[in-house]
Amino acid sequence: MRSHDEWGEGDGEYREDFDGGGRRKRSRSKKLVLARKRRELSEPPSDGAVKTGGASEPEATTSGREVVAREQIVLPRTSAPWFSRTLSVDEETSFEVYYKKQHIVEDHEWRDFLKYLRSPLPVTFRMNRMASRKEEVREALNASKSFLQNAGELRDDRGRAIPPPTKLLWCDGWQLGMDKMSLKFSRNPVLKDLQRWLVKCNNTGVLTRQAVDSMVPAAILQVEPHHRVLDLCASPGSKTTQALEALNANGDEGSASGCVIANDINPMRCYFLVRRCAALRNATANLMVTTHQAQWYPNVNVPITESVNAESGGRYPEGSYDRIICDVPCSGDGTLRKNPQIWSEWRPEFAMGLHKLQLHIAQRGAALLRVGGYMVYSTCSFNPVENEAVVAELIKRCGGALEIVDASDRIPELLRRPGIPTWKVVTMVEGDVVEYPTYEDSQSESVPIGLKRKFAKSMWPPARQPGRMGALGKRIKGNSIPLERCMRLVPHLQDMGGFFAVLLKKVAPIPGPKATPSDAKIPAKEYERTGPKHIYSKVSTAVIKTLKKDFGLGGEFDSKVAPNLFSRSDDDKSIVYIADGVKEHCIDSTGAGRMKCVWSGVKIWEKSTRDDFYMLTQDGMRIIQQFITKRRVEISPSELQTVLKTLGREVPVESLSPISRTSIRKWSPGSLLVSLRGGDRGLELPIVVNLRANDSLKLIWRFRKGLEQAPKAKIKSLLSKLETIV
Repeated sequence: MRSHDEWGEGDGEYREDFDGGGRRKRSRSKKLVLARKRRELSEPPSDGAVKTGGASEPEATTSGREVVAREQIVLPRTSAPWFSRTLSVDEETSFEVYYKKQHIVEDHEWRDFLKYLRSPLPVTFRMNRMASRKEEVREALNASKSFLQNAGELRDDRGRAIPPPTKLLWCDGWQLGMDKMSLKFSRNPVLKDLQRWLVKCNNTGVLTRQAVDSMVPAAILQVEPHHRVLDLCASPGSKTTQALEALNANGDEGSASGCVIANDINPMRCYFLVRRCAALRNATANLMVTTHQAQWYPNVNVPITESVNAESGGRYPEGSYDRIICDVPCSGDGTLRKNPQIWSEWRPEFAMGLHKLQLHIAQRGAALLRVGGYMVYSTCSFNPVENEAVVAELIKRCGGALEIVDASDRIPELLRRPGIPTWKVVTMVEGDVVEYPTYEDSQSESVPIGLKRKFAKSMWPPARQPGRMGALGKRIKGNSIPLERCMRLVPHLQDMGGFFAVLLKKVAPIPGPKATPSDAKIPAKEYERTGPKHIYSKVSTAVIKTLKKDFGLGGEFDSKVAPNLFSRSDDDKSIVYIADGVKEHCIDSTGAGRMKCVWSGVKIWEKSTRDDFYMLTQDGMRIIQQFITKRRVEISPSELQTVLKTLGREVPVESLSPISRTSIRKWSPGSLLVSLRGGDRGLELPIVVNLRANDSLKLIWRFRKGLEQAPKAKIKSLLSKLETIV
């Protein structure tokens, strides 16, 4: 059955499919029929049939009446079918009226700009750049070589030719020639295989599905392994994973001296963020996820009870971070290609309602930034009220502490437009388009009180004062803000979404009001401080002694690993390893008690209530493997195959060879490190297998919900390599 959507020839927009009489074709799917009827009931009645051929002359229907055909534009399909997917060609949307006034693109580009906005967004992804995953990335690319690198002529379900994939060298990514919905529901066998490959590699952390524009903030920050990075509004987490990969680009996972702090106001979104980052395995030792309001994010350099250490030359506390990603909540009209419901919902008042919050978050980010550090302020919006207006006011309020960096030399392959120096403040309440030249005009008596409160003086363009010659012939610098250094990404330049980003550098401490003698006379208010909801506490000495005895943990375990073992329960039910960078910043610092920690680190052990021993996890074993001297066993390749094929099920020890039974039974119930007898022969071994009290082996591979493919892919890889050995 063909879909009722068709691609219009030559105009690049979706069109609805009609028969020769101007009537909708009947769908044989019951669900589609019901959905079409509901849509027809919601549409206003008309005398003419809807038509997309573009003809304006009257057309005779079967009843002989003359009607006028109405041309409509059909928006891309999404997974949310509850909104109207049609736009009238004859009526401009609020979005079009508003942005024509703002001149965000040149007049000759406007048609292409709208054409791309009404078309679906191509699928894009980037490969993992961590050194520890190079081999997995190479294997994944080899598996997809038939499509990504040697793609022949492919056609989708509507018979349209699919453009070949495009390599994005600056982010080690790819852009496919189709959108998400077309790929997901395609009946083409090659595209089906590609979809399965994407899902598998995304779950295993080999690649990350991410829009091209969303990759820009972390890319221009140029994160290095020793940096402290803060992502103020992190969920869903694609930028966080990008920063975490850059932190662990060299060396083993979790070995970087820096850290990434990912924050979101909503705890539920935080756990979605955790699931996304967990695909990076042991790199999460450098990650801490917190839940705070971004505009009030705590500064861990400020002690809870003692005096504050002010910045040298300033009055405010010293910043804590070398790099900050400040991707603030926004109206999101740059995501129209994947969220087409915005076409019918969009109003300029949305941006006005977010302007103050965006400014406060950006100010907090500037305060948390170290002198010499960089911050990216970004939105997925075209609106200058959310973009240039916030940046201009931020520069003014920081009193020379921040400067806009010209980032044109960073990612030179990325086509962009400069920031706009001037714009208009416009409202569109109940269809009335009203422009307010000044803030005073917005506060006149004719403006409703509710609308007045939405305005702020910072929404208007800053006054430009160019440089001039002084009386003595000396050049006096102007105070104009170089907003042209901001970057605007527009869809028609490189087939992407809409985005705004600006790179800011903190060049000096933020000046504050001078302290006066009267300030010292005012008694400080005392507040009742509530304890943090989530605390990581040191694992008890008794538990560490038991683990050292059971696993024979020697060497530098006491100095390199033991100080970094933490638990969130009084009985040490789950023990995690947290890297030095996170430990120093989020646990040991003087103001760390303010942080509401949601999740951090790599789980090493978890206590089995059934068998009463600490089970070693597969990922945790990689961190402490070099220190383990006990509980190591070797079995034959065929026996290892049996264990791998019975994931989650028990294998009786009695079914193994005598030599294997002897080496296993000398250990008490608990976790064993299993390798191949005679050498591992290029396999990633050992693996952790639990010896149960009933004299059986059980392979357990923990994973977070949504990452089921990770252990399956690992086991499949081991089994395929074992086939060549057995």
